[in-house]
Amino acid sequence: ESLGATLGAIDRGLAGFESPAAQRDLKWDLRRAGWIRDYLHHIEGAGRRALVERWLADFDHRVRPALALLRQGVIYNDANDNNILVHAALRGDGTRAGGRAVAGVIDFGDLCFSNVVCEPAIAAAYATMGLPDPVAGIARLLAGYHAAWPLEAAELEVVHALVCLRLCVSVTNSAYQATVEPGNRY
Repeated sequence: ESLGATLGAIDRGLAGFESPAAQRDLKWDLRRAGWIRDYLHHIEGAGRRALVERWLADFDHRVRPALALLRQGVIYNDANDNNILVHAALRGDGTRAGGRAVAGVIDFGDLCFSNVVCEPAIAAAYATMGLPDPVAGIARLLAGYHAAWPLEAAELEVVHALVCLRLCVSVTNSAYQATVEPGNRY
């Protein structure tokens, strides 16, 4: 929830912000996810490729048309575990509450003009990895985001597909990069 609230506050703060630099062709902009189609052959295993192809087909037929009708704006676009700063969660009186809370984010290099709903979807793709109940984790992240920058019903209808699409972009990009730089562990 803390991550969602932080991202919602960032995006709310960016609402109305315009810059020509934000209007760019960025492979991490989920509206442009179709670029991975030409790189699917780098994914090992027919079953894994087929899974990505199914999400791409859903993107083409259902999600992309929906995105054209949804809110757009400049978004942070890079909430992954390498870019999130956390601290001990505190109560209102300053005592430690247990757990962690987001203190801030770093690396604004992927900031771009995109659909607002892409922000919590991208964060959810990474924040819920390894959780025993990723759906509950996504719900909590969305609740935090929604409290800071309310999502519209039509945005909620595509968020699941966008979470999966971000994972498809990451997997495809990683498979491709492994052929370009086989020694690069990242």
